[in-house]
Amino acid sequence: MPRIKAKACGLSLLVLTGSALAGPVEPQLIATNGTRAYFFQRTTTPEEFDTISALDSTGHYQAITTDPTGKVLMHGISGTGGVFYHLKGRPGNWRVDTVSFTDIWYNTIDYVGERMFAVRNDIGHSDALVELNPYTFEEIAVLGIYELGIGGMAYVPHLDEFVVGDTRTNSFYAIGLGLTESTVQGEIRTIGHSGMRWGGHGLEYFEGEVYGAAIRGEDMKFVFGKVNLETGHFDVSSILADAIHGGVGFGIIPAPGTVGLLTVFGALACRRRRTA
Repeated sequence: MPRIKAKACGLSLLVLTGSALAGPVEPQLIATNGTRAYFFQRTTTPEEFDTISALDSTGHYQAITTDPTGKVLMHGISGTGGVFYHLKGRPGNWRVDTVSFTDIWYNTIDYVGERMFAVRNDIGHSDALVELNPYTFEEIAVLGIYELGIGGMAYVPHLDEFVVGDTRTNSFYAIGLGLTESTVQGEIRTIGHSGMRWGGHGLEYFEGEVYGAAIRGEDMKFVFGKVNLETGHFDVSSILADAIHGGVGFGIIPAPGTVGLLTVFGALACRRRRTA
């Protein structure tokens, strides 16, 4: 189990974003590649990148998600393990606050209701899907160990499965959570090939779709798009930038006024699944 050392600090983050969409609840998206962070929306592209750095981190943030309260949680690599951060502020004036340090680092993180899950490297070339205590970030359960190179993960409620990307086979897989009778906890199935050389990536579920950012190996471009949940093909919507060496993360920053609704709907969906 990782030991947790709490530490508080803050750092400034100035951002250039793409132009806003007309919809009042359109979320801001964040994609990280190495030390670079891009802020944009689904039909816009970022004008520039921002560099996120911290004294206790190499600046690589390969795991991003939104917790049940609407806070954006980021996980990065430090010299001795991992670091959890909260992304705070607003467009043009973001900041990153350190939450906790862990002895190990995670490839990807996600929430299902108030439960928190992550993927970490296991012994050899395996990856482990684990459940974390959402308050202390300590591991409390292992759902399964897989011969995959998982970079991103997104829970899809209507499937009751985590959709994960594998950089070894360039494919997507689904891992059951077991909240419904149609899935078995830890059971894995193949969705399909991504359609490209699938590099470092991050995934997030939003409005019935799994969106993500990834390094496209054929031309080393950093691309944004969504996963076809029936075929596994990654449909590229836009090229964000030239890719650089380093981890990739992707997350969704809830639009103002939507956090409460998302939390309520998520809690209700979780209750329905548990009683199914």
